[in-house]
Amino acid sequence: MLFVGEVNDFESWERYLAFLCGMYGLFRAYKARSRQAAIAALVDYAQIFVAVMSLVCSPFLLAYYVLAYSLIYLLFPQPMLPLHERVEKLTPEGVLEDVRAPGCDTTWVIYHYAPYHRECRLVAPVVADLAARYGTDRLRFGALDVGEFTKTAQRLGLDLSAVSTSLPALILYEKGEEVARLPYKRGSGGLAGAGWGAKDAAKALELDMRYTRSLQKAEGKKGQ
Repeated sequence: MLFVGEVNDFESWERYLAFLCGMYGLFRAYKARSRQAAIAALVDYAQIFVAVMSLVCSPFLLAYYVLAYSLIYLLFPQPMLPLHERVEKLTPEGVLEDVRAPGCDTTWVIYHYAPYHRECRLVAPVVADLAARYGTDRLRFGALDVGEFTKTAQRLGLDLSAVSTSLPALILYEKGEEVARLPYKRGSGGLAGAGWGAKDAAKALELDMRYTRSLQKAEGKKGQ
């Protein structure tokens, strides 16, 4: 077979599977939305390689591997970028008082996440970069852990399962009202924009326009 020769023994299977996992892993890493997501893609395919080769050796070896991985996942918290260095930490009460106050003259972009949700951990660096690039006194970024505040998630229609496609979610508020969301709902009720990155968020929420407008408002206030 091309690149790996004939697949007719254990060593050949090892080379063939390593080639496939390596190519798919590199492709996923290339298409990733952040450096952390790229590393996660490579690790995922390395784990697939180990799992399949364990099965080839012995089903019992695969069972031990799955058990060990499950214990590590359950006993050790999964790392997540410390968002609150760049993004304001919010509670439902804070959202009502500061974000959804009637006539609020500040535009807010709120990142809704759950720490156990894999995609939320991978997108966190993207949100931090957006806040660093677009954040001003009139365009502010906040983060709300809907995994902790489940009633807020239900009110917003966010699914809290570990494989939810409605998380992570960015919601844009102007004058206290929601005006845009990512991922957004199609007319059929399905979700669009799932698996979004920085460019998707900037386009869907029109952040370039809102950033310019926030600076103009700030300049106008200084000139008064």
